[in-house]
Amino acid sequence: MMTTEIARTLNLLVCVLVLSFSFTVRAQPSGSVPTEIRLQPGQTLEDLAKKYFNDPGAADEIRALNNISPGTQPKPNTALRLPGKERDQALMTIRVATQALQQAQADGAEEYAPQKLEKTKKSLQAAEEARKRAAYKDCRRLADETWALARMARKESLDRRPKQNRFTVSVDKQGTTRVEVMEGDGVKVTAGKKSTTVKRGYAVRVQPGKEPEKARQQLPPPQPVLPVNRSILVTSSIYFSWKPVEGAHRYVLLISKDRAGLQPVRQLTTANTSYLLRSSLADGSYHWFTRTVDSQGLVGRASRSRQFTLRTATDGGTDEPVPPRPQDKGK
Repeated sequence: MMTTEIARTLNLLVCVLVLSFSFTVRAQPSGSVPTEIRLQPGQTLEDLAKKYFNDPGAADEIRALNNISPGTQPKPNTALRLPGKERDQALMTIRVATQALQQAQADGAEEYAPQKLEKTKKSLQAAEEARKRAAYKDCRRLADETWALARMARKESLDRRPKQNRFTVSVDKQGTTRVEVMEGDGVKVTAGKKSTTVKRGYAVRVQPGKEPEKARQQLPPPQPVLPVNRSILVTSSIYFSWKPVEGAHRYVLLISKDRAGLQPVRQLTTANTSYLLRSSLADGSYHWFTRTVDSQGLVGRASRSRQFTLRTATDGGTDEPVPPRPQDKGK
């Protein structure tokens, strides 16, 4: 079994995630939100934020967009601008950055990469503050930086910590925590008054305010088909395919710069067993992996990596001179 110290760290992490990580803002589709509205008598900015964004905290963003002093309310019949699609994009980048931070914490960055993790937390806080100011472009930039810092913190932690367990922790927008164990002796997950040990090859789901569910065996990894290993591709449209796995609800396709998947450049989800990627990737070498997701959202083990090389700068022909045909000699 794992050491007491690691068990204590994971127990604390999962408890914090389940009990405290409910920050996720559930925004309505921006297509249903008007770009401008007039405040009705008796209506507050918090009412508008709740009605259109299901988040009273979005009132501060409305104030920022309309140059209204913090904590104040405009007069009835005031014309107001409302956030649009740029808010949805900012929220998405924050969500992705937050999950990367949680992953770094789950992999021991608090202990093995504390300085990088602290920078990550400050960067995420700055992204949140930019969102509250309705500075959505700055928010996306800061959230992207947070994601990169979190990946660096996680990598440093994985390099430095004892190689006893390898697992992932994720939290979806409903607040459900999932723990999947790929390698090691197993990890102990505690929520409420109940603890359960998740063994290698198993996963568990913990819903907000509830005890851990029964651990489930992870689905096997999908078998990659195309592109074949060590392919050289001269087109920016890449066709990926893999064999189906019984019980799979969705599939995850990960493209990374390294064989271990620690330098991801694309992560895509599909219900199909193929995906046509119209790539904007730079020429170079990449690795790709596939994983399953079952009906409860539990992610299965990753397939073995396959490597491909992009060479879109060439049309696939040859630059070597073509020798003349025998009948051309002397002409």
